[in-house]
Amino acid sequence: MRGLHQNQKKILEYLLDKKDGATLDEIADHLGITRTAAKDHIVRIESFGYLSYQDTRGLVGRPKRRYLLSEDGVDAFPKQYSWLANILLDQLASEMSPAAVSKLMRDLAGHVAKSMEPRFARAGSSAELISMISEALNELGYRSVVKQRDLRKGAILEATNCVYHSIAKKHPELCQFDTEFITRASGGMSVKLESCIARGGQVCRFCVRSN
Repeated sequence: MRGLHQNQKKILEYLLDKKDGATLDEIADHLGITRTAAKDHIVRIESFGYLSYQDTRGLVGRPKRRYLLSEDGVDAFPKQYSWLANILLDQLASEMSPAAVSKLMRDLAGHVAKSMEPRFARAGSSAELISMISEALNELGYRSVVKQRDLRKGAILEATNCVYHSIAKKHPELCQFDTEFITRASGGMSVKLESCIARGGQVCRFCVRSN
């Protein structure tokens, strides 16, 4: 919900509990603000795609508009999936061979990278692409920073958060996701994992070079 005013967040929270939606007057009353101020907030929220609405007609008067959360609005609320993902990964890694787990993680990385292809295609230079990949890693929870952008020397990405740290210590083949994602996102560049948190490193360090 970055970019939203506190009252705009409160509107989304209010509508989350209102499955039938709420009118402008109801939203204004809930927040204790004027109808005009509430409308301004709604316009802002709509610009993010977080709202939908339904117009209903009564016997007399103008149609009454009820605002509801759109699917994007529901998805804007934090979802704590990490515990479930860790359990599933641990279970899979325990039941599958290391080679099968490596293939699974590479396939998963390819799927995630492909979903982000339109973003990476907008990069105007290799340095910008490296920055975009770092941003994508951050969205995935890695806390990534770019230490070096020059591919001739080897671009360096460092991540201070291992998203499946406890499991990767037992099943290091899970780290195939990281390197494969960067490889796919970069359009097939060479990626070397030089340091790994799950293997005792202070950071996960990836060196990226053009082929």
